[in-house]
Amino acid sequence: MNVLCMGETLLRYSTHKGHRISELDFQVHVGGSETNIAVNLAQYGFHTSLLTKLPQHALGDAVISFLHGFGVDTSHILRNDMRMGSYFLENGSGNRASQVIYDRCYSAMTSFTLKDVDIEELFQNIDVFVVSGITVALNQSIQDAVVEMVKYCRGNNILVVYDSNYRAKLWSQQEAGQALKRILPYVDILSAGYLDAKNLLEIESSKETFEERLKDVYQQIKALYPQLQYIVSTKRDILSTSVNELTGYLYDDTLHVSKTYHIDDIVDRVGGGDAFISGVLYGLLQNHDITYSLEFGCCASVLKHTIHGDANRFTVTEIEDFMSCGTSKINR
Repeated sequence: MNVLCMGETLLRYSTHKGHRISELDFQVHVGGSETNIAVNLAQYGFHTSLLTKLPQHALGDAVISFLHGFGVDTSHILRNDMRMGSYFLENGSGNRASQVIYDRCYSAMTSFTLKDVDIEELFQNIDVFVVSGITVALNQSIQDAVVEMVKYCRGNNILVVYDSNYRAKLWSQQEAGQALKRILPYVDILSAGYLDAKNLLEIESSKETFEERLKDVYQQIKALYPQLQYIVSTKRDILSTSVNELTGYLYDDTLHVSKTYHIDDIVDRVGGGDAFISGVLYGLLQNHDITYSLEFGCCASVLKHTIHGDANRFTVTEIEDFMSCGTSKINR
């Protein structure tokens, strides 16, 4: 199974727990949603490649070395003389929320256009294409390129995975909604929650419970875009910045609900959503049943919260062991 992920690879500068961003004391990690998914799926045994642009200097070289360390194919990575995209994270704790500052203007990836690639050559032997709203938010040129790519995938039986991944600091709900509506007709697996349906697609529900509302909006999305095979999401109940509860959902004309996982003493939440999507994809692409795929995704996400960095550094065996044994902190 060959997977192509497209997105901006970023450097994340994170404060240590209990420190403010003004102290200028950072840990540095390689990240970016699609980059995380490429790394995660490579660890699960898939051949994954990354399409991005990196600067032609030592930081770009370091990112490529990082990706090689996880077995990600970097042959589609383009280089130029622009800057490295990055963002700064002040890690919250307890009642104090985390804060993000983006530093991505004029980064290497923002110069990407469809002219940078031969689309037929790019997708030769590719089975799955993964992209997200974070990438589409960069600029109109990239959005137009992604639209043409997903159209090509639809016409050539390549599975398209799209994560809505709305970030308010990157663009408006109206802009994100317009882009999502352009891309959705060509998507097979969509990651989007209730608020994405409400705020980006203007689809709501008056049902009584959250799960009834989620099922209702998913039914409405599927009616508008009948080619969708699956819609996935998580619900995160935030007891504090350090303690969350996570529940996964997968819709395939039936709403499947995972166990609820109590995540205690979070080490690093960044990349938890990417770990969930990667885990669900692993299950579905390996032809596991829905229950396995959903629980595998949730367990991958839970484990991601226990380590530093954006990428999930757990093997299939480790995640399956956690699925089987769990901890005393798993509640139904």
